[in-house]
Amino acid sequence: METKTILSNTTMTGLLLTSVAAFAAPDAVVIDQNGSQVTESLSKGESLSFTPQEGSILPIGKNYSPFQLPDIYHGTRIGWSDHLGQSVRVEHKSRDLSFEGTLEAVNDQYFTLSIKRVSASYPLNDFYLVPKLAASNRRTSLNYQGTLTYQTSDIRWHPELSMIIDEQDVTLIQQASIQNSASLDIALDSALLHYSQRNPALRPMMMKSAVAGDMMAERSAPSTDYQDSEITLELTDITLPAASKTLVDLGKHSSQITKRSNVSSVYSYPSASKLPLNFQQQIRFDSPKDLMPGTYQTLWHKKPYYLNGQPVVLKSMREGAEVEVMLNKSLDLTGDLTLVTESKDAKGIMQTWELNLKNLSKRPQDYQINHRFSASIRELSLRSLEQVNANTVALNGALAPNATYKIRYTVELASSGS
Repeated sequence: METKTILSNTTMTGLLLTSVAAFAAPDAVVIDQNGSQVTESLSKGESLSFTPQEGSILPIGKNYSPFQLPDIYHGTRIGWSDHLGQSVRVEHKSRDLSFEGTLEAVNDQYFTLSIKRVSASYPLNDFYLVPKLAASNRRTSLNYQGTLTYQTSDIRWHPELSMIIDEQDVTLIQQASIQNSASLDIALDSALLHYSQRNPALRPMMMKSAVAGDMMAERSAPSTDYQDSEITLELTDITLPAASKTLVDLGKHSSQITKRSNVSSVYSYPSASKLPLNFQQQIRFDSPKDLMPGTYQTLWHKKPYYLNGQPVVLKSMREGAEVEVMLNKSLDLTGDLTLVTESKDAKGIMQTWELNLKNLSKRPQDYQINHRFSASIRELSLRSLEQVNANTVALNGALAPNATYKIRYTVELASSGS
């Protein structure tokens, strides 16, 4: 028995799909966050496999004869058009008012009702339609033969990215949440996930959920491909249950943490005399493979527990790239910068600053302090100070457990007129 995949009309990234349906099988479907691009070949009188969005149907290849589009547009009007020529009842949305008659015409703003051979038009948005008969006028087939492409909203996907942080390692987890809004199950021979960060990842609620666990367990996770600067992942043999979201494993990859540090950035504006230091915990690691950039949800692994952390944005995830991640507020270091002396003359400004640090933890702690000044730096007193740019220096070091640290340094700044 021949079968056909039918999808209902419901409303970074794409997904290239190949269906096993026997009739009007799509040649390819690129599923985006806000509209999927479908390409399929039709014989005359066949219906589209997916519900197209208005204005998106594009015949490709040779010239074609004019053909009528399916009755699928104008969401407010479409239910009314199905009952043209039928006896219907209409009820006013806010008043105790109703009519019964024959529905003669409908457009985007008005409908025409014939009551005892007298026709009158009424505002479409002011009334509810109460049909007496089943819809009989819906046109879904196309008098077109050949290949065409169009947009639909029946299937979409978004990435679900996570980062688990252990004592020495991070584990990066990639998953795809594929949403099937159709009323029937869909079987896909192959799928190419196309990832883009242009659109935010929306997570709509669905009627039910499914996890593609057993299917994915027997094969290795797909690799992330950056060819032509487009990020893709190839899947095979995917089944999407009707009205569901299916979670697909795209791989888990671990990398050793190469550095942990407490980082603080401060700006000494002209009237500043004492600057508190607020530290953020930072880790560094190398990307173990070509992975998807984007927002990763962090989880702290404290065996056997997983603590939910802050989401972080990982931008460069090519294999071997060094990744720096600010995780959360550090509770291990406290300190401040105090302006001790300041002198000004025609050549510039001379400032002496005192750094006070305390390690509150029972472990050694690395630190990095980025001190940005209000003018360009001309000279530094300490060789251990690293000048990051024209007006910023970095202080790097380590503190022993429960230790305190104090140091002074002098900077010469250019005057505002120089």
